[in-house]
Amino acid sequence: MRAARFWSWIVTVIVISCAFANGQAKHRVLYSFGTNGGVNDGWLPNGELVFDAGGNIYGTTSIGGMAGELCSDGCGTVFELSPISGGGWSESIIHVFSDDQDGMTPLSGLILGGEENLYGTTEGSGNPQCQAPDCGTVFELSPSGNGAWTETVLYAFTGVPDGQGPLAPLIFDAAGNLYGTTGAGGVNGYGTAFELSPPLLPGGTWTEKILYSFCQAGGGKCSDGAFPDAGLVFDGFGNLYGTTTLGAIDTFWGLVYELSPSPNGSWTETALYKFDGTHGGESEAGLTFDASGNLYGTMEYGGSEGPGCFKDPHPPNSVACGGVFRLAPRVGGGWTEKAFLFDGTNGGNPIAGVIVDGDSVYGTTYVGGNGYGTIFEIKGTKETVIYIFCSRSNCIDGSAPFGTITLNGGQLFGTTQSGGLHNQGTVFSVAP
Repeated sequence: MRAARFWSWIVTVIVISCAFANGQAKHRVLYSFGTNGGVNDGWLPNGELVFDAGGNIYGTTSIGGMAGELCSDGCGTVFELSPISGGGWSESIIHVFSDDQDGMTPLSGLILGGEENLYGTTEGSGNPQCQAPDCGTVFELSPSGNGAWTETVLYAFTGVPDGQGPLAPLIFDAAGNLYGTTGAGGVNGYGTAFELSPPLLPGGTWTEKILYSFCQAGGGKCSDGAFPDAGLVFDGFGNLYGTTTLGAIDTFWGLVYELSPSPNGSWTETALYKFDGTHGGESEAGLTFDASGNLYGTMEYGGSEGPGCFKDPHPPNSVACGGVFRLAPRVGGGWTEKAFLFDGTNGGNPIAGVIVDGDSVYGTTYVGGNGYGTIFEIKGTKETVIYIFCSRSNCIDGSAPFGTITLNGGQLFGTTQSGGLHNQGTVFSVAP
């Protein structure tokens, strides 16, 4: 255990005891991409799904759709799945990205705003002043009465100093401002946290404000974090929380941070917890609060070794399976970390975040199980694998779940990057 600067920590590590369900949870493939022929209906879904009031599902694929000069397999899509009377789902593509100013390669899910508008980010393209393809946009999709959708680019990044390459979903505050992160760019080149404010008058432009540019400590150590690939979450007092994939201890492993607003409009960053690799590290996904104020997240690397897990990119370059962590606030200040580590058989290398439902925590691992990923539930200190992907011939049930799962109507919904009838990914549901 290492002591982070200005904080003292209590760390508990639990190598999760794996309890496989007697017979897997009921799993259904709602849609296999490639069904409409080729890549026209999307390929490689990545982000979290969102439901509207009518039960329709919306999501993104990072490639597929329209080919461009910078994306020969398609620049990505936004899709809608609508329930069919009598059973089943139909897919519609509501936007196809090009490699032009509308953005390309959406790597995160969408959020639903007022008037049923959808909001999201693209990693690339957008502003012609930024060298393509590493620019990125924030976009809005607005429904029309005839079933069509109109895309509006709310903001196109330029790299320095306003950020570059947003990889995570957005969040709203009560005033209608959008908040997010860029995985790179900013004053120091290591990413930003930003706010977008809507125009005061109709037809006006959105205004971007950089809340924080990472790696302000300098010297390449980035003790305040580097590369915030994950999105943000609010607490009840208006503070923002997130993770960085790198920075902190020995420049590796990343950290959990808090951004606190000041009366003068500035924001102050505090490193709440610094990963050290032993208990996991490199958190790619955003955080989730439970009702008690505990923070949950995932760590893609570090922790225990196990079969079928990824080789860690950092010294000593061992195979490591990652895990789930919980940060509990301590009376008098500080946080207590508890790490739930995977061992390969019960999953490995989670890239997506987790969701909390009562005393249950649900999530996915990118590999592990049969080697193609799992869905798990954690209660207390016990993990149960509720579904193992690629349990059917040719992985028609999907493989490599990437985006954070969604809970709706008592069922879990998510996407896999590959597998399905055409090996272009799936949308699935599981009854836990």
